[in-house]
Amino acid sequence: MIKKNINTAFLIILIVTTIIVFSRNFYNEILQKYLSNPNFFQVFFSDFYLIYAGSEILSQGNNPYKEWLEIHNSPFFNPPIVFHFFKFITNFEYTTIVKFWFFCVFISFLSIPIILFKIFKINSKLSYIFLICFGGISLSVFFTGNLSIVLGGFFVISLFFLSKEKDHIFYLILSMLSLIKFPYLIFFGIPFLIRSLNKEIFLKTSFYLTLITLIYLISFYLNSELFIDWINSLKFSKFIGDEGDYGRGLFRILDNYFISENYLKYTTYFFISGSLFFILILLFKNSEILKNKNIAIAFSVIALSMLLPRLKSYDVLITLPCLFFIIETLSFKFSKFLNSLIKFLLFIMLFCWTSPYAPISLYTIIFIILSADLKFNFIEKK
Repeated sequence: MIKKNINTAFLIILIVTTIIVFSRNFYNEILQKYLSNPNFFQVFFSDFYLIYAGSEILSQGNNPYKEWLEIHNSPFFNPPIVFHFFKFITNFEYTTIVKFWFFCVFISFLSIPIILFKIFKINSKLSYIFLICFGGISLSVFFTGNLSIVLGGFFVISLFFLSKEKDHIFYLILSMLSLIKFPYLIFFGIPFLIRSLNKEIFLKTSFYLTLITLIYLISFYLNSELFIDWINSLKFSKFIGDEGDYGRGLFRILDNYFISENYLKYTTYFFISGSLFFILILLFKNSEILKNKNIAIAFSVIALSMLLPRLKSYDVLITLPCLFFIIETLSFKFSKFLNSLIKFLLFIMLFCWTSPYAPISLYTIIFIILSADLKFNFIEKK
């Protein structure tokens, strides 16, 4: 009875707090910014419009990186392959194309929690939880129409095949995603974490990384000016958005609070990332809880997302179902009250923590909990 009352009290507080935080964010970030905005169609799917505009410039035989920067004093960050791929859509009016893009984004948006919940064997009816995490961050991302939403949909499909031990399909999809958005390269580390280190994994990873490199080199060879202008455009990221477009990841933390000199900043980032990845390999090898395949997949996505240099809000989408699954699965060898309290606090962080640094902070907390269990053995092994 006591446990039931404790859990009920925590659940009521969690639900009420979540509704309040989500409602406030929905009003500030969605209703006012998008739905009540008289310039709705100028801000709705604004990220996709940039792809359309860049592809249109390229289809006219011009350099989108130079022309857009000269006209709007703003850079494009998408690689040339994206503009080449989307050139065909510029034969149609943007208002027509955006309707099709809405459908693609909507399907991808829904597929992220549904497929991950299927992998983790969670009731798909709970997929709505995806909408309320971190105060409703996923809805704000959806209204940008960012290409990363569609990429995230493909990424979770690759994880589904990885969970079925169809590794080549996983590698093929991940290679495609890495050509479009190169930070996806970091997820080539997943097989090294969830599987024992062996020659086969090294060979597969080396083959697909070589293939990606060759395609990038071919892209450079076919139009070196365009490729170089894309690389140069990435330098402008530090001037875009909220004090720079570094996102809220490890690189942003180093840039904001510790290191200003570029060379030292990059060196430190790679040193920290490499060291943490080595620690992750040891953790996966020795942790009993990570012997569970589904927990291993979920935590590998969270841990590697923690190492992304530019952790943007749309990168967080693929981690939300993973965070929910791990928090819901973990059970601690403490008193019933303390166990319920810890899970309650973790869910409060997942649903109601709206700081820009909330995602990477919660990733780190989960990492610390699983790492500390190696020494103190306080997690129930089921």
